[in-house]
Amino acid sequence: MRALPNLTVLEVGDATEVEGILPLVCSIPGPVYVRMLRGEIPRLFDAAEPMALDTPRVISEGDDLLIVSSGICTEEAMRAAAALRARGVSVGHLHVSTLKPFAHPRFAQWLERPQRGILTVENHTTIGGLGSLVALKLVEHGLVKPLAMLGLQDTFAHGASRHYLMREHGMDAAAIIRESERLLGEKLAIGEADLAAVRIEAVHSAAKAEAL
Repeated sequence: MRALPNLTVLEVGDATEVEGILPLVCSIPGPVYVRMLRGEIPRLFDAAEPMALDTPRVISEGDDLLIVSSGICTEEAMRAAAALRARGVSVGHLHVSTLKPFAHPRFAQWLERPQRGILTVENHTTIGGLGSLVALKLVEHGLVKPLAMLGLQDTFAHGASRHYLMREHGMDAAAIIRESERLLGEKLAIGEADLAAVRIEAVHSAAKAEAL
Protein backbone atom coordinates (compact mmCIF):
# COMPACT_ATOMS: atom_id res chain seq x y z
CA MET A 1 0.00 0.00 0.00
CA ARG A 2 2.91 2.35 0.61
CA ALA A 3 3.78 2.16 -3.08
CA LEU A 4 0.50 3.85 -4.09
CA PRO A 5 0.92 7.62 -4.62
CA ASN A 6 -0.89 10.08 -2.35
CA LEU A 7 -2.04 7.34 0.05
CA THR A 8 -1.67 7.67 3.84
CA VAL A 9 -1.05 4.30 5.54
CA LEU A 10 -2.01 3.82 9.21
CA GLU A 11 -1.91 0.78 11.50
CA VAL A 12 -3.51 0.75 14.94
CA GLY A 13 -1.89 -1.08 17.83
CA ASP A 14 -4.41 -1.00 20.67
CA ALA A 15 -7.90 0.04 21.80
CA THR A 16 -6.85 3.65 22.36
CA GLU A 17 -5.72 3.97 18.74
CA VAL A 18 -8.88 2.25 17.47
CA GLU A 19 -10.96 4.81 19.37
CA GLY A 20 -9.01 7.71 17.88
CA ILE A 21 -8.55 6.50 14.32
CA LEU A 22 -11.75 7.92 12.79
CA PRO A 23 -11.17 11.55 13.86
CA LEU A 24 -7.59 11.27 12.61
CA VAL A 25 -8.65 9.83 9.25
CA CYS A 26 -11.24 12.59 8.79
CA SER A 27 -8.53 15.22 9.32
CA ILE A 28 -6.29 13.87 6.54
CA PRO A 29 -6.84 15.18 3.00
CA GLY A 30 -6.88 12.43 0.39
CA PRO A 31 -7.28 8.65 0.63
CA VAL A 32 -6.26 6.75 3.76
CA TYR A 33 -5.59 3.02 4.24
CA VAL A 34 -6.11 1.71 7.79
CA ARG A 35 -4.90 -1.66 9.00
CA MET A 36 -7.17 -2.68 11.87
CA LEU A 37 -6.85 -5.38 14.49
CA ARG A 38 -9.48 -8.12 14.71
CA GLY A 39 -11.00 -9.71 17.79
CA GLU A 40 -10.33 -8.60 21.36
CA ILE A 41 -8.01 -5.61 21.47
CA PRO A 42 -5.86 -4.73 24.50
CA ARG A 43 -5.42 -1.20 25.80
CA LEU A 44 -1.69 -0.49 25.80
CA PHE A 45 -1.76 3.32 25.78
CA ASP A 46 -3.52 5.83 27.98
CA ALA A 47 -6.66 7.27 26.38
CA ALA A 48 -5.41 10.75 27.24
CA GLU A 49 -2.85 10.42 24.43
CA PRO A 50 -4.74 9.76 21.17
CA MET A 51 -3.06 8.57 18.00
CA ALA A 52 -1.32 11.33 16.01
CA LEU A 53 -0.26 11.37 12.36
CA ASP A 54 3.42 10.51 11.70
CA THR A 55 4.18 10.67 15.42
CA PRO A 56 5.63 7.49 16.95
CA ARG A 57 4.90 6.81 20.60
CA VAL A 58 8.09 6.87 22.66
CA ILE A 59 7.36 4.08 25.13
CA SER A 60 10.86 4.13 26.60
CA GLU A 61 14.33 5.46 25.90
CA GLY A 62 17.62 3.59 26.23
CA ASP A 63 21.24 3.46 25.16
CA ASP A 64 21.82 -0.24 24.35
CA LEU A 65 19.00 -1.32 22.03
CA LEU A 66 16.13 0.30 20.17
CA ILE A 67 12.99 -1.72 19.43
CA VAL A 68 10.66 -0.30 16.76
CA SER A 69 7.29 -2.05 16.58
CA SER A 70 3.89 -1.66 14.97
CA GLY A 71 0.38 -3.10 15.22
CA ILE A 72 -0.17 -6.31 17.18
CA CYS A 73 3.58 -6.76 17.66
CA THR A 74 3.84 -3.81 20.05
CA GLU A 75 2.35 -5.73 23.00
CA GLU A 76 4.95 -8.48 22.51
CA ALA A 77 7.69 -5.86 22.18
CA MET A 78 6.59 -4.21 25.44
CA ARG A 79 6.75 -7.58 27.18
CA ALA A 80 10.22 -8.33 25.82
CA ALA A 81 11.54 -4.85 26.61
CA ALA A 82 10.41 -5.15 30.23
CA ALA A 83 12.21 -8.49 30.58
CA LEU A 84 15.35 -7.04 29.00
CA ARG A 85 15.32 -4.06 31.35
CA ALA A 86 15.02 -6.47 34.29
CA ARG A 87 18.35 -7.95 33.14
CA GLY A 88 19.99 -4.52 33.08
CA VAL A 89 19.68 -3.79 29.35
CA SER A 90 18.92 -0.15 28.50
CA VAL A 91 16.10 -0.45 25.94
CA GLY A 92 14.42 2.24 23.87
CA HIS A 93 11.05 1.40 22.34
CA LEU A 94 9.10 3.21 19.62
CA HIS A 95 5.57 2.28 18.55
CA VAL A 96 4.87 3.33 14.96
CA SER A 97 1.26 3.77 13.82
CA THR A 98 1.91 5.83 10.64
CA LEU A 99 3.73 3.89 7.92
CA LYS A 100 3.25 6.61 5.32
CA PRO A 101 4.26 9.37 5.67
CA PHE A 102 7.36 8.36 7.65
CA ALA A 103 9.20 11.61 8.15
CA HIS A 104 9.20 12.56 11.82
CA PRO A 105 12.11 14.99 12.45
CA ARG A 106 13.36 13.08 15.50
CA PHE A 107 14.01 9.80 13.69
CA ALA A 108 17.71 10.52 13.24
CA GLN A 109 18.03 11.20 16.97
CA TRP A 110 16.16 8.03 17.92
CA LEU A 111 18.17 5.84 15.55
CA GLU A 112 21.52 7.32 16.52
CA ARG A 113 21.18 6.67 20.27
CA PRO A 114 21.34 2.83 20.61
CA GLN A 115 24.93 1.60 20.75
CA ARG A 116 24.33 -2.15 20.30
CA GLY A 117 21.71 -2.24 17.57
CA ILE A 118 18.13 -1.74 16.37
CA LEU A 119 15.37 -4.33 16.12
CA THR A 120 12.11 -3.95 14.19
CA VAL A 121 9.11 -6.23 14.65
CA GLU A 122 5.96 -6.15 12.51
CA ASN A 123 3.02 -8.29 11.39
CA HIS A 124 4.10 -7.91 7.77
CA THR A 125 6.76 -9.22 5.44
CA THR A 126 10.23 -7.88 6.14
CA ILE A 127 10.23 -6.68 2.52
CA GLY A 128 8.78 -3.19 2.12
CA GLY A 129 7.44 -2.74 5.62
CA LEU A 130 8.57 -1.17 8.90
CA GLY A 131 12.01 -2.80 8.83
CA SER A 132 12.66 -1.48 5.33
CA LEU A 133 11.54 1.98 6.42
CA VAL A 134 13.98 2.00 9.34
CA ALA A 135 16.78 0.73 7.09
CA LEU A 136 16.05 3.57 4.66
CA LYS A 137 16.18 6.12 7.49
CA LEU A 138 19.55 4.76 8.61
CA VAL A 139 20.90 5.23 5.09
CA GLU A 140 19.36 8.69 4.71
CA HIS A 141 21.05 9.88 7.90
CA GLY A 142 24.38 8.15 7.26
CA LEU A 143 24.08 5.91 10.33
CA VAL A 144 25.77 2.51 10.53
CA LYS A 145 23.98 0.31 13.06
CA PRO A 146 23.28 -3.44 13.31
CA LEU A 147 19.64 -3.93 12.30
CA ALA A 148 17.49 -7.02 12.88
CA MET A 149 14.08 -7.25 11.18
CA LEU A 150 11.43 -9.59 12.57
CA GLY A 151 8.35 -10.36 10.49
CA LEU A 152 7.21 -12.72 7.74
CA GLN A 153 10.23 -13.98 5.83
CA ASP A 154 8.93 -13.76 2.24
CA THR A 155 6.22 -16.34 2.85
CA PHE A 156 2.46 -16.69 3.22
CA ALA A 157 0.90 -17.29 6.63
CA HIS A 158 -1.79 -19.94 6.95
CA GLY A 159 -4.88 -19.66 9.13
CA ALA A 160 -4.34 -20.24 12.86
CA SER A 161 -4.52 -18.44 16.18
CA ARG A 162 -2.68 -15.14 16.53
CA HIS A 163 -0.38 -16.44 19.27
CA TYR A 164 0.52 -19.55 17.30
CA LEU A 165 1.31 -17.59 14.15
CA MET A 166 3.41 -15.01 15.98
CA ARG A 167 5.48 -17.78 17.55
CA GLU A 168 5.67 -19.79 14.31
CA HIS A 169 6.92 -16.79 12.31
CA GLY A 170 9.21 -15.35 14.98
CA MET A 171 7.27 -12.23 15.92
CA ASP A 172 6.56 -12.89 19.60
CA ALA A 173 8.37 -11.76 22.75
CA ALA A 174 10.58 -14.86 22.79
CA ALA A 175 11.78 -14.11 19.25
CA ILE A 176 12.50 -10.50 20.22
CA ILE A 177 14.59 -11.76 23.16
CA ARG A 178 16.57 -14.11 20.87
CA GLU A 179 17.35 -11.33 18.40
CA SER A 180 18.22 -8.94 21.22
CA GLU A 181 20.68 -11.49 22.61
CA ARG A 182 22.25 -11.81 19.17
CA LEU A 183 22.65 -8.04 18.85
CA LEU A 184 24.05 -7.79 22.37
CA GLY A 185 26.33 -10.79 21.90
CA GLU A 186 25.32 -12.39 25.18
CA LYS A 187 22.78 -14.78 26.68
CA LEU A 188 20.44 -13.25 29.23
CA ALA A 189 18.67 -16.38 30.52
CA ILE A 190 15.19 -14.97 29.89
CA GLY A 191 12.68 -17.81 29.72
CA GLU A 192 8.97 -18.22 29.10
CA ALA A 193 8.24 -17.78 32.81
CA ASP A 194 9.99 -14.41 32.82
CA LEU A 195 7.95 -13.23 29.83
CA ALA A 196 4.70 -14.60 31.22
CA ALA A 197 5.31 -12.71 34.46
CA VAL A 198 5.40 -9.36 32.69
CA ARG A 199 2.11 -7.55 33.14
CA ILE A 200 1.39 -4.90 30.53
CA GLU A 201 -0.47 -1.87 31.86
CA ALA A 202 -1.78 1.01 29.76
CA VAL A 203 0.99 3.62 29.80
CA HIS A 204 1.59 7.19 28.86
CA SER A 205 4.43 7.81 26.43
CA ALA A 206 7.86 8.72 27.78
CA ALA A 207 6.87 12.34 27.18
CA LYS A 208 4.71 12.06 30.30
CA ALA A 209 7.07 10.14 32.52
CA GLU A 210 5.43 11.59 35.64
CA ALA A 211 2.26 9.67 34.78
CA LEU A 212 3.89 6.24 34.57
